[in-house]
Amino acid sequence: MTNKKRRKKRLRLKSSFKRFCVYFLFFLIVGIYAIQESFEIHKLYEYRKTNEYKILALDYTQEETDLFLQKLDEKQIAIILENEYNEDYYHILKEPYYLAKNFEKYIEYKKEFREISYKDCIAIVNTHVNEGWYNVSFETDTSKGNIMLVNKFYHLNEEYERADLENVSLQYAYEDNKAASEVIEAFERMRNDVREKLNVSLMINSSYRSYKVQEETYISFRKNDNIVARPGYSEHQTGLTLDLTSIEHPMADDFTESEEYKWLIENCHYYGFILRYPENKKYITGYDTESWHFRYVGIEHASKMYQEDLTLEEYYAYYIEK
Repeated sequence: MTNKKRRKKRLRLKSSFKRFCVYFLFFLIVGIYAIQESFEIHKLYEYRKTNEYKILALDYTQEETDLFLQKLDEKQIAIILENEYNEDYYHILKEPYYLAKNFEKYIEYKKEFREISYKDCIAIVNTHVNEGWYNVSFETDTSKGNIMLVNKFYHLNEEYERADLENVSLQYAYEDNKAASEVIEAFERMRNDVREKLNVSLMINSSYRSYKVQEETYISFRKNDNIVARPGYSEHQTGLTLDLTSIEHPMADDFTESEEYKWLIENCHYYGFILRYPENKKYITGYDTESWHFRYVGIEHASKMYQEDLTLEEYYAYYIEK
């Protein structure tokens, strides 16, 4: 074989090898691309089965969807998926005192009462107000001590009486007043400070009432639920409640306008007390404002309620009962 023929043969072999390499590379790239496409298609198929995809498909934003996935369980997410877009879901979940156990109740209540705010919807459902006064009843958990809740839904039994009740000194209370020893000590500190700062003397008009006495009081007011609590549903039976005025302003109306009342509103939490029935909270507490009715809950709880502007009902539902 001549050199010329050998060179041509080598050139053909090189050309064939190059074509092979080009084809191999081409098919390799196509194969890799096909595998990737297949993988992406599979991922998309799997993604379309997720709650995230289904929620987004209902026109919720990514932010709304992320919040739903973070705060709702499978049953609650199913409710969202069964319905059309509803802005209530997102706004309810954004409320600071939202409780997961009440999600469906919030939705139902907001649907019925469109005019109320999301904040009030949360508060009303958390505190059982949506059930109607006295329509449901729970036994008060007395193991909670100073933070126990007694209202139109939570009741004490006929036999309940604190073991540490003490007679209140006639120096700053009218006759037949009793309260828990811790409450008396806290009141004495508060009274001394009010006297030092404002030169007025706080007085205790009413404090502990037994179940029987509350029953008599309830009957004397012709069983008017708007004015007086039913027996067992009165905070006075806890021994933690004081009805206050002052020697200088003994009448409730005068006391409400007094400097000592204003001082108490701003400072009573430092001694462990709260104004139990504040203004504009009747829809939660069930009672009109009572400027004289102070409840002892302890400094830690009282301070938190003051800082967050919560009634005992709201605080108990979110931080204690949950």
